Amino acid sequence: MDKIRAVLLHLGSNMWRKKGYQSPAKKDVEDFIYRDEMFCQKEVWTRITSLLPKMGFNTLVIDLGEGVRLDSHPELAVPGSWSKQEMQEELARLRRLGLNPIPKFNFSPGHSAWMGDWAYRIGTPEFDGFCKDLIEETIDLFDTPDFFHIGLEEEDYHSQKNNYIAVVRCPEKKTRDTKYLFDIIMNRGVRPAIWMDLQTLENFGGPENIRDNMPQEVLFFTWNYDIHRDMPTLEQADDYIRLIHQLAALDYDVVPTTSTWCWHLNTKEVMTACKKFVPAERIAGFMTASWMLTRENKFFQLLNDAYTFHTAYRDVFGLENADFKPWELYIEKEGSI
Repeated sequence: MDKIRAVLLHLGSNMWRKKGYQSPAKKDVEDFIYRDEMFCQKEVWTRITSLLPKMGFNTLVIDLGEGVRLDSHPELAVPGSWSKQEMQEELARLRRLGLNPIPKFNFSPGHSAWMGDWAYRIGTPEFDGFCKDLIEETIDLFDTPDFFHIGLEEEDYHSQKNNYIAVVRCPEKKTRDTKYLFDIIMNRGVRPAIWMDLQTLENFGGPENIRDNMPQEVLFFTWNYDIHRDMPTLEQADDYIRLIHQLAALDYDVVPTTSTWCWHLNTKEVMTACKKFVPAERIAGFMTASWMLTRENKFFQLLNDAYTFHTAYRDVFGLENADFKPWELYIEKEGSI
């Protein structure tokens, strides 16, 4: 089976600031505020996704949020949200391109603006039913995807300091709630996937409890977008690289996630370290996440992030389509651009 070579792309955009919140900080990231209507531009979505297979990508993880109007909870939709028929047509197009579409809902209280008022009921029996409705309907919509990403990172006060209410579950409660979600997904023949980093690992009781709290089927998308210099030994590598190795040593499959968000060489550095220190059979693939919303003014940043992944993967692991040149897409005739 081919390794996952994935891009995370945002269909929904209400993942951060809750509705009605006005940030007093001028430095607040504009893209991360709440919007009352669909922010994803379909033409940009179509152009970017059409280019991904040319760069060797085979998987698209779709951050759904409020992006699709689901029958079970139409109250989550905003004006412009795609209908289920639109989504089905798009999934068929993606598959024709050679991309495997994967659904993602982030059920972390740190990324729950898309949930509306349901965000304030996390941890309740009613919320369990809400999650079950969304997961099962989405699995049907995606025709039983290979895996289902449910987020769950950044459940801490710092990540929610700009929310009206910060919700941080103790490890026992978060583990119970998460296992419930895993059961829903696995009972439908789908593999669960979550974000994983050092803080999230502590959310689930720390490394000493990970085997008890995480089924072996879980696919970990580890993430860290900083500098990861090449080190001669694992002991000298940074905590993030050692985390990937630790999860692999426990026989979990890992998809290290990279980005140009903080550091333009992050992708190549992470891939190089994984090739050096992590058993290849435990690396299910890699993903890149630009954290740029799907808008015209972000097109070249989205393209840059994907092309950076393409060149890094080509250099570290080898890749077909290695001669892809992005500027060729804009040459209408020889000698002109």
